[in-house]
Amino acid sequence: MKIQGLAVLAIILILPMAIILNSYSANEIKTVDLQMNYDSRLKVATYDGIKAFQMNMSNSTTSDFSDSKMRDIKAAIKTFYNSLSSQFSMTGYGEDVLQDYVPAIVYTLYDGYYIYSDYLNDLDVYDERNNPDGDRFYSDATYKDKEKLYGLKPYVYYSCRYTSSNFDVVITYSLDSYITIQGTINNQPIGETGSASGYLLSDVSVSGDTVRYRGIDIPEEQNNPGLIQQIYIPGEQNVGSGKRITINYKDEIKTAGAIKNYPYRRINGTKYYVDRDNGNEVFSMINDNVIRSTNINQNLVETNTNAKDFYKAASEFKARFQPGGDLYQLRSLSTNDAIDENGNNYSTYANDSNPYPININIFDELFNTSGTSIEDENSNFNLHKRQVIRNSIESNLIVAISNYNKVSSSEASFAMPKLKDEEWEELTTNISMITFLQGLNIGGKIYSGYAYVPNDINEDFVSEDSIYILVNGTYYRVTDENLRNMDLSNAIGLYNTDFERRTVETNYSEGDEDPDKVKKNVYYYPREDTGAYSSIINLNSNNNIDLKNPTETWERNLAQLYYTALGRERYGMFRVNNPFPTTLEP
Repeated sequence: MKIQGLAVLAIILILPMAIILNSYSANEIKTVDLQMNYDSRLKVATYDGIKAFQMNMSNSTTSDFSDSKMRDIKAAIKTFYNSLSSQFSMTGYGEDVLQDYVPAIVYTLYDGYYIYSDYLNDLDVYDERNNPDGDRFYSDATYKDKEKLYGLKPYVYYSCRYTSSNFDVVITYSLDSYITIQGTINNQPIGETGSASGYLLSDVSVSGDTVRYRGIDIPEEQNNPGLIQQIYIPGEQNVGSGKRITINYKDEIKTAGAIKNYPYRRINGTKYYVDRDNGNEVFSMINDNVIRSTNINQNLVETNTNAKDFYKAASEFKARFQPGGDLYQLRSLSTNDAIDENGNNYSTYANDSNPYPININIFDELFNTSGTSIEDENSNFNLHKRQVIRNSIESNLIVAISNYNKVSSSEASFAMPKLKDEEWEELTTNISMITFLQGLNIGGKIYSGYAYVPNDINEDFVSEDSIYILVNGTYYRVTDENLRNMDLSNAIGLYNTDFERRTVETNYSEGDEDPDKVKKNVYYYPREDTGAYSSIINLNSNNNIDLKNPTETWERNLAQLYYTALGRERYGMFRVNNPFPTTLEP
């Protein structure tokens, strides 16, 4: 065959293959582009959802209550779906359609999590009005029997059960080192109530009135000028040095209230303020309503002992693990003692299905037996705690997503995706929102994606990154190198939510039934300080500052500010077993 013939034959054979390969490559590129595009849309919608949750919590004084928290989560989920549907509106996917492709949404909170998914409405109440024999459901019920609905499943705690010949206990973990232990030790209930709660801290000591953490003295914050915040008081006329809030009512300027500075102290989740313009009365705010306090006085608020009380309580909790303490037997508790919901020991599982494959004693480091403090990020306790949280979320999600196949009207096959280890690392150490979107056709394959966004500014969890250092009107992250050798004599550590904008609805009327009542939103900041460009605006921080082993004077001063604020804010959070402080006489 001549060369020309071979060339023609080659063209005949190769050209179709090249066209097919080119078309395949183009489709693959388009599929990858769509995958990335859908990932981005899901991430944005998830961010919008967590931002709504963050804002709702920051502007609510009842966010510690479970009903209020569930309301905020439901509102955030509504925001998520609104955002997602707006981004998919051009592709024809509305909110109702997209919901059929979202098998689950997870909100990880301080000591547990909610899963938002589907369920079948099961009516078990009969309509006795129409049928006394009770064989018919209510005809006027809001939802029909067996109707598919969406909602929050029951709250699941980060818990694990452990058994041995000496104990049978359930330990509930949290995002920090706070735990609750329930059960029996040596066949006896723990304490007087059958439970014990507290923060696990290794390097804490108390001697008389001296309280130390990591070798740093923790001071009492009496009349600290930094513990003052602005809040809006509706109807307040005595403005003083504050800011008057006015409303235009029938072409007249009326005073609706005032934004003023008040000394404050957070006690078990509630902030109490001293009204120096009104006889030093103490009050709290519940959803913009002033509640005057009768059992807390000015001295108790302005003598803020939260920080010292936090470390004292941790020291007392630690002592219960000492010889003679009621928790001493738990010093030997190991991951091999963990059992599943059916009573089977996890140590009998195959290695690839055992969530705790390495046997470790989780309380050893409470007394620094390994050279690591129990509250350190790399401690055995924290390693196991993150495994418990991950195992609980992962196992319940697998069931929730798998069950979605039974009720979804789409033809998608729903399955739990495999999250990366570094993603679980972040999810088990932060309040977060996790969303899943599966089953959409993106050309070459079926889309299956997930997104998560941590919420690092909230009123529920004081992480180690939640404390800012305020110096001369500018606040910094504690790792900001600009704090090195800075004069910290007038500095203070504060919770990051103290610098977040607040929103309140104010109004003016001449009476409860006034048809001309006027409303408007007011925006303000509890503190009007400026964020440091180096670590707040740019989010850059340098980890060369070591507060765990401070050596230089400025490092010790910074460590004192930081640990004092960390203890103050953590002790001020709502915890079921926190004691209410005794009233101090003026």
